[in-house]
Amino acid sequence: MRSTMLFATSFATLLIVAVPLCADTRSKRDETKPETKTIVDSSGALDSTKELESSPSDKAERVYKLSPVYAAAVRTPIQSTQTLEGKDALLHSGDIAKSLLYVPGFSTMRKGGLGSEVIFRSQGAGRVPISLDGSNLHGACGGRMDTTATYIFPENYHRILLIKGPQDVRFGALVSGGVVFMRDITALSANTLQADTSMLAGSFNRLDLHASALAGGKYGSLQAIASHYESGDYRTGSASSHKLGASTHTAYKRESASLIATFTPSKYTGIELDMDIGRGFSSYQDRSMDARTFDRLSFSLKAQHEFQNDIIKKLDLRASWHRVDHIMDNFSHRQVIDGIYKLNNPQRTNANARAELTLYPSQALTLYLGTSYAYDDHQMRSSGDVNSTAAANAILSASYKPNFHFNYASIFAQGSYAQLDSASSVYFGARYDYAQAYQASNAQVASDHLGSGFVRYQYQKDGFSYLVGLGSAQRSADFWERGKMGGMSLAPETNLQLDIAALYQVDSLYIQASVYSAYMWDYIALHYGVNTSAFNTNALLAGAELQAKYGLFDFLYMSGSLAYTYGQNLTTKSGLLAGAPLPQVAPLQAQVSLWLEYRGFLARADVFANAAQSRYAKDYGNVIGKDFGASLGFATLSIYGGYKRKNFSLLCGIENLTNTLYSYHLSKAGVMIGDLAPVSRIYEPGRSYYVKLTLGF
Repeated sequence: MRSTMLFATSFATLLIVAVPLCADTRSKRDETKPETKTIVDSSGALDSTKELESSPSDKAERVYKLSPVYAAAVRTPIQSTQTLEGKDALLHSGDIAKSLLYVPGFSTMRKGGLGSEVIFRSQGAGRVPISLDGSNLHGACGGRMDTTATYIFPENYHRILLIKGPQDVRFGALVSGGVVFMRDITALSANTLQADTSMLAGSFNRLDLHASALAGGKYGSLQAIASHYESGDYRTGSASSHKLGASTHTAYKRESASLIATFTPSKYTGIELDMDIGRGFSSYQDRSMDARTFDRLSFSLKAQHEFQNDIIKKLDLRASWHRVDHIMDNFSHRQVIDGIYKLNNPQRTNANARAELTLYPSQALTLYLGTSYAYDDHQMRSSGDVNSTAAANAILSASYKPNFHFNYASIFAQGSYAQLDSASSVYFGARYDYAQAYQASNAQVASDHLGSGFVRYQYQKDGFSYLVGLGSAQRSADFWERGKMGGMSLAPETNLQLDIAALYQVDSLYIQASVYSAYMWDYIALHYGVNTSAFNTNALLAGAELQAKYGLFDFLYMSGSLAYTYGQNLTTKSGLLAGAPLPQVAPLQAQVSLWLEYRGFLARADVFANAAQSRYAKDYGNVIGKDFGASLGFATLSIYGGYKRKNFSLLCGIENLTNTLYSYHLSKAGVMIGDLAPVSRIYEPGRSYYVKLTLGF
């Protein structure tokens, strides 16, 4: 009933806003101008004081891209989304979650070498979904050993869209936000042959390699991309800055290859067929098994056509198929305890189809109308406890057994309204989702009708702008929640959130502040007892982010940010008392940077700090992890520098210069692995060095 009411309210809001606007014929689209982009350089550091640098595929203006149209006539510098764009903005790191720490509000949880969780405003997993070019790819492990980020190689995408709060409906029901990796259709206006490559070598036998090549002409192109990341076990920091820390069980290797073929019969039409494959392994400090194999195979097809029409702008069609095959065991990368061998092999298949039409009903109004369908199939085979490697491996010849199957169908409408002579703009959207889950073990079916919507007002004049947005989003319990005790009886989770943000920018000074408050009905929480159970409760989330940047003399820059989230449980359920802290909430986070850029030379220092967290609910949490108790605060310092010129860069750096021993509040607990004693939390790497070379041709 609540989902029906929410959708009806959202759709009515959309109509109330949209209908009177359709009569307006004034245009401000021609007023758009290049905007300052947020840059992430090769080490992962953010720098929004400079204009976007071109990637090798943008040289000599020979390349144009058929890309998704975002809100037409957007000219206010403050947005509910943030786009990381360009070759230097692709988070060239084996750990996407840690790279995103440069964006206020993001935090992470480490488990081992790979699989770190992406967390925004202390929410993750189904509340902050990660999608690939509009499609879903999910990990297969029931314990989230392989998150979506495990299978992503950022170099393969043109930009990353960060959505803050339920302020978008085009990419799903975003309860707390979303991360969208996007790949454009590249069209060439002349015969072109281009390539680029990079190499990073660092402490703990770390080696990152990347290479890509693009060849084609006016009617099509072929691009090949290959990536390789590997590292040995790292050592943690130490109580003494001069001593080596403890060794961790965190070695990993991951490799990928992508082949992208495009056909561009005209400057208004593009078709692209992609194939992405990946393979890797990772050791895990937080559990009794390691990831022996991460296999990914993906195919995607997209077609876009831009109409030469005053009303109909673009048709965007996409279809994709993803399969991940994940093998985990307790003997390939660690010492077997008590002669017990185990092997689990889950496999997960996702298929997606999406269609979106962009319309200009009037010259001030843009509308996106779309629909999507997806299925998600999970199957499993497991050896159980056996007495030899051969007996465990024998299960790989057996058939998979069905586990869960999900179906999703959606329709959505999103729009923006902005007049040429007005400093105001309005954004709005509504979405309906049907979700069905089937559990094979007991033939139980659960289905939900879900409604989401938002309306946002933005104002900009001179150097000042602000936004006020009210959004609501509903989501059905995901695979990890359905698999827990009581999971098939969970009600949909509903978030109603108010977002307010303001920005002031003049000359080289930039200050942005945002606050949010969210009431969550039927918030899905977990109790980690003898048997982990899932239950619904009500919750309150509120927080704020502050970000500032300033430049001096056109070569010296500084920036800083603060982010804080407060969470409280509102209903007594499953032993979690009303008024208790909401579990798995990150503490106050701060980041300060100082850097110098002059004639291609760069020197930079970054400080990250987390306050102590005393608010916790022991043994309660979510599918990502649980609360252990209070955590200590910490601060780390990293420095790097080098030289950049055109298509060449050489950077050297030291991470965690002070060799600080630290872990995040959102952490997993370590287990006994060989002679490595268990620890209460997974500690981050100690002092480490790296050098990175990048070349473009």
